[in-house]
Amino acid sequence: MSSKLPLRDALTPRLLCVESDQRYRDVIQADSPAEVFAVFDETRYQGLVSAKQAALFPGRIFADLVVLRQARPLDEETDLETAIARLQEVKDDFLPVQDKAGGFLGAVSRASLFAALSAAEHRLNEERASLIQRLEVELENRRIATAVFDATSEGIMVTDAQTHIILVNRAFSATTGYALDEVIGKTPHLLASGHHDRDFYTAMWHTIQDTGGWSGEIWNRRKNGETYPEWLHINAIRDDSGKITHYVGVFSDISQHKEVQKRLHDLAYHDALTHLPNRQLFYDRLEQTIAHARREQGGFTLLVLDLDRFKVINDTQGHGFGDRLLTEAARRLQNLVRASDTVARWGGDEFTLILHETTEDWEAAVAARKIVHAFQAPLHVDGQDVHLSASVGITRFPLDGENAEALVSHADAAMYAAKKEGGGRYSFFSPELNRRLTERLRVENALRTSLAAPPGEGGLHLAWQPQVRLADGAIIGVEVLARWRHPELGDIPPARFIPVAEESGLIMELGRWVLEEAARHAMRLCGRIEPGRFRISVNVSPRQMGHETMEDLVSIIERQGLRAECVELEITESALMSEKHSAEDALRKLGAQGVHFAVDDFGTGYSNLAYLKRFAVHRLKIDQAFVRDMVEDEADRQIVTAIVSMGHALGLKVIAEGVETEAQRRLLLELGCDEGQGFLFARPMPFDAFAALLAQPPTPSPHAD
Repeated sequence: MSSKLPLRDALTPRLLCVESDQRYRDVIQADSPAEVFAVFDETRYQGLVSAKQAALFPGRIFADLVVLRQARPLDEETDLETAIARLQEVKDDFLPVQDKAGGFLGAVSRASLFAALSAAEHRLNEERASLIQRLEVELENRRIATAVFDATSEGIMVTDAQTHIILVNRAFSATTGYALDEVIGKTPHLLASGHHDRDFYTAMWHTIQDTGGWSGEIWNRRKNGETYPEWLHINAIRDDSGKITHYVGVFSDISQHKEVQKRLHDLAYHDALTHLPNRQLFYDRLEQTIAHARREQGGFTLLVLDLDRFKVINDTQGHGFGDRLLTEAARRLQNLVRASDTVARWGGDEFTLILHETTEDWEAAVAARKIVHAFQAPLHVDGQDVHLSASVGITRFPLDGENAEALVSHADAAMYAAKKEGGGRYSFFSPELNRRLTERLRVENALRTSLAAPPGEGGLHLAWQPQVRLADGAIIGVEVLARWRHPELGDIPPARFIPVAEESGLIMELGRWVLEEAARHAMRLCGRIEPGRFRISVNVSPRQMGHETMEDLVSIIERQGLRAECVELEITESALMSEKHSAEDALRKLGAQGVHFAVDDFGTGYSNLAYLKRFAVHRLKIDQAFVRDMVEDEADRQIVTAIVSMGHALGLKVIAEGVETEAQRRLLLELGCDEGQGFLFARPMPFDAFAALLAQPPTPSPHAD
């Protein structure tokens, strides 16, 4: 009954409809209690955004937060069991619901579905209680009682004060298999299943005598010998003097309900795809394993496994293929461990394993090596051999953590350490790894706080390093560099906080802040910045390639009053190639609006002429690694010569970074390099110092030939 509950009754009440151009911060200021937001563009439904997801980007409009690949809406006729399975399958907290015409009705969550189930069960109990009350009033009229008996789907049994059966209804006979003439005069003991002992029945009858009634789950036996569960209500009927004259039992066969309950339990605690324990059940078993290990003063090993290259296969072969691949991977994992061990699907392509009574390092290493080696063999899916590998992180209890959260976190960190080493290997958690993890988290939290702080209070600031024309030393541009002087942590170099920003996703917000600050300050340069004569260069992270922030760059620039033609974005060639499909589209759109592009660190990556033409870049930056020793090192000098020739052949300007000596400048000029940047000309400086330098009357460069 409950599994067929219409989804209209299970919609979460804490949903708020918002326009796509609204900002989450504005909605929260209105004290919205919503857990999820339905985003509309005018009247057209766009998708769902959870409050947790929106809270990560409080300044963003909802249109930016809607996930591109939204889960398919549920039809209002979808039953509860299917809805819960869908939630488990798509790994979302909420799913949209549509009516028969395809219109948006609302959203459901696991909590709202179980709340609706609970409400339905409550209503059913109230109906049963009401039925008993009606029977007490109408029992004296046998004709009415018989009509009620025949009309209800619950089984009813009436006995006299000595518990001899005097009346049963059709539902009783349909459920138990006994006809009326087979039970009259007998006692309810006829139905005893043997599942309950004497104490159970003694306690039940004591409750009836003391309170006038009893209700609960009981197992009875049908005429054919089959046992079944039922929900039974027994009430004592008294006359005006208070003497018990009859007992009325009303029951429902809950076999189907038990089956649904079991299915719901399986869905709640097992992964719908692989049928392995899910994250919730895994945590339960992990807590039990920890408690047992403490009692026995023993230990165990926890592994976290991630399938390398799964995302590439999933994106190219399709999600259906990816699901079958995960199923095969789960089956292989289960075959690698003992029956007493636990294999769970953590989520996505990650799995967790609890290896009981594996306490020694060599035992854990043997188990991890066995898994890594097993995944070197191809998985067979849809007649294909799929080659991937596995990265495994290892923690041991209690050495690497004394609670579930610490063990999982440390195993996850060890797994990522293995993945950074190229994947297809295992890594133990170590104190040094913990130190780096703690330090990274500390820097991430500090950076998040600094980005949210009012201007000037978070320690983030810009440094400006001039770019000069080698021929005469004239300043023809400036590179804007992010710097961070934290109030507590002190000066944090970019090599330390930029990788953290990229891994945590903060690079989007940091990149936007740098561009806005650079454009705002540039407007104070008294008209010195003109297209074709002076440019402002800003670095763009690989994580920003193809992201919607790329499309927002021009509006950020022009909002500050700066023309897009005056801005140059520096992108590493490795970023261009790793994100080449999304980068090509993004650069084409920005280039059409006037933004220029420079390839940073050129020569350290692909150095491919084809992509230089396809991406329509304007400038090459020779990496300082080649400039540093070019005067003494013939190989570096030849590389610089080749880059300059390549750039000029394609009609590009070439700028060398890291120029520190006059000898380097002269050699670069001799080789035909157009521009330079480095300590020889100026170190990165505050904006006011750069503005003062730029305001000085042009004088012949002491380095000009």
